[in-house]
Amino acid sequence: MNKQTTHETERKTAFSDGQEAAQTGKRGKGRGKPRPNVIELNQSDLEALQNITQAEGDSQKPYYNLVKSGINAGLYFYDVGTAKDGTQYIKPPVKLSDPITIIGLGKSTDGKAYRLLKVKPTGSREEEIIAFPLESVGRPDGWAFLRSHGAGIRQNTVTMAHLANYLQWEGEQTEYRFTKTGGWCDESQTAYVLANGEIIGEAAKPVFYIGDLSKHKAYEQAGSLEDWQQHIARYTEGNSRLLLALGTVFAAPLLAITKQEGGGFHFFGSSSIGKSISGKVAMSVIGNPEQLKIQWNGTGLSFDNYAATNSDGALFLDEMGQADGRTLDYASYAVFNGVKKGQAAKEGGNREHLTWRVLVISNGEYEPEHFMRKYNYEWQAGQAVRLPAIPADAGAGYGTFDTLHGFERPELLAAHLEQSVNLYHGAAWRAYLSQLTQAMQQDSSAFKARLLALQNAFLSALPSDLSSQPIRAAKRFALACAALELAGEWGITGLAQGVGAAGVKTCFDAWLEHAGKENKEESDIMKTARSFMMLYGLSERFTRDPKQAAGEIDYLGENIETNRNHAGFRLDARRTGETPTWYILDKVFEEEICKGKNIRLVCSVLEAAGWLWRDGRNYKRRVPPSLIGQNLLPKNTRLYCLRGIAPPETEESGTDT
Repeated sequence: MNKQTTHETERKTAFSDGQEAAQTGKRGKGRGKPRPNVIELNQSDLEALQNITQAEGDSQKPYYNLVKSGINAGLYFYDVGTAKDGTQYIKPPVKLSDPITIIGLGKSTDGKAYRLLKVKPTGSREEEIIAFPLESVGRPDGWAFLRSHGAGIRQNTVTMAHLANYLQWEGEQTEYRFTKTGGWCDESQTAYVLANGEIIGEAAKPVFYIGDLSKHKAYEQAGSLEDWQQHIARYTEGNSRLLLALGTVFAAPLLAITKQEGGGFHFFGSSSIGKSISGKVAMSVIGNPEQLKIQWNGTGLSFDNYAATNSDGALFLDEMGQADGRTLDYASYAVFNGVKKGQAAKEGGNREHLTWRVLVISNGEYEPEHFMRKYNYEWQAGQAVRLPAIPADAGAGYGTFDTLHGFERPELLAAHLEQSVNLYHGAAWRAYLSQLTQAMQQDSSAFKARLLALQNAFLSALPSDLSSQPIRAAKRFALACAALELAGEWGITGLAQGVGAAGVKTCFDAWLEHAGKENKEESDIMKTARSFMMLYGLSERFTRDPKQAAGEIDYLGENIETNRNHAGFRLDARRTGETPTWYILDKVFEEEICKGKNIRLVCSVLEAAGWLWRDGRNYKRRVPPSLIGQNLLPKNTRLYCLRGIAPPETEESGTDT
């Protein structure tokens, strides 16, 4: 339900038999324990207030009067007094505040209770609908909250107590679901909350958005869907990077439906190739790209807020080079994993647990791994899978574009799109979500089957020898492809069938060529081991076999000569064609080759490459007697052993020259 249109029709209501009193001046009979009545009046002067007269008998109860307009607009309290002869009477009204109407109640996803209020400040013709935390009733922060929304409050202990009771007990009992995150309202995926509070679709229970509204203007629609198609969408045809970014936005609401993990795509390259235009074109689907754009140099809290606000939506993170390593590390954890890092609350326990699902369109001059290493952080394999790095240059000589659609130069097409996204935005998102919610309402099983078929069609065209991590990344490409095809079928993009799939496939091929078919973790292990051996394999860090070494070496007891950075022992080839071997100390192997990775995994990868030489089930190998010498090493010493200075397929020569 739209935040601005909820309960626009005024009602005349009374609780606890008060309706008749508002119309006739008579008080209703009490039921059980007496409590105040609420009477909403549309009259605008004192005459309306005076229509409520003193009733006879002992059934008088205190009640509230709500006058919504005129110079006497406000919330009034009528208390009951007792005369000397025992007769009850209604005391003169006491004004408590400006008009405050209670139109609903409910809880948020974190279990906190709220009252939904209509507040009309003095002198204003407009009412504002706000969610009032029940825990703040009667507290200074509660009064400050109401005043911040323009509600004048009578500053008096008695009147504020009456107002507190009103906020707790009176008003309509319509149940709402209060949410701090955008996206799907419930598991049925039939109603979607925009970050400006607008609801698309139909939820089982009325929903009210209480999340971040700092960018609500950015989500407003400008121009029609036809305008967007004519000035923006048609130029994405044949331009692979634009199509992938567009598909990423359309794919975001499908994460929950397909139960896929969040993530995104990172476009990297020099500033001159126009890498940011892909993100701007894609975000024009949702709203104003310039206002929706988020800089990578934000704080962890800002990323949490943006992600929660845009749950089941997309984020555009611009210029990764502006972020420091800590921010990159936090964002890659929080944003991609869909959960805020735990923080303790001052009153005990943990702070509110926000969760979300988002897809990210990111860009920077280099890929994320470069920036992480710059700040001595490691870009883990899981992070690389969540945010595949794609060269922004399409390779056609036009920077990020594959084709210019009649423009003479790429900068002219870029300038046209830059201008157009500011003029036409927001319509495609509403049209797409309307179609999506209808599809889930009408036959969710059939829609999911169609979605799966589109994904499988994309995946079936990929190489069959992909490792597990590239396959995980491929599923995100497949989802972007499926979403883009759906948007075309529904008439959202105006693109012909197959156009989106071709563009996404081109981007996948560019990523695969850059990243390789193997798992990144395995590739990193091999890369680290190669680098270590190239640097130190032939250096003084490895003590050579005394029988092969030039000169005399005293290796009696502790007199063996080793470098202070001693890494192990080297056994040179003794026959032509033999491969030299290196025996590496445990600490050096674990700290400089494994570098925090699982030791068994590292050993398995090196063994699979034919590089690690092991004894049976033991990943270490017994050191030959020639290296043990006269108590140089304890008997039966086992160390990690590599055969050759490089893996067999890349080894050239491991001997000294």
